[in-house]
Amino acid sequence: SVAQLLARMVCDGFMAPGLIRGSLCWLVFGLIATAVQSMYFVKETPKITKEESRALGRVVVGASTICMWMFWAFVYMHQMV
Repeated sequence: SVAQLLARMVCDGFMAPGLIRGSLCWLVFGLIATAVQSMYFVKETPKITKEESRALGRVVVGASTICMWMFWAFVYMHQMV
């Protein structure tokens, strides 16, 4: 019937379960990467303090995680078409 056809044509869009699950995985990845960076990659040198090193690491981890998540999301959504 027409109602069943319309029900099958409904698109989840940005709320697709796979997209939500994958985004949560990238969030967890970002949190773990931030913790690893803070524990193992903070170093004080004559030109940079420990706090500046920690802040720079957070920026690098955050920007990297967001870029990788967006690339993954674009590829995932492209396959949904």
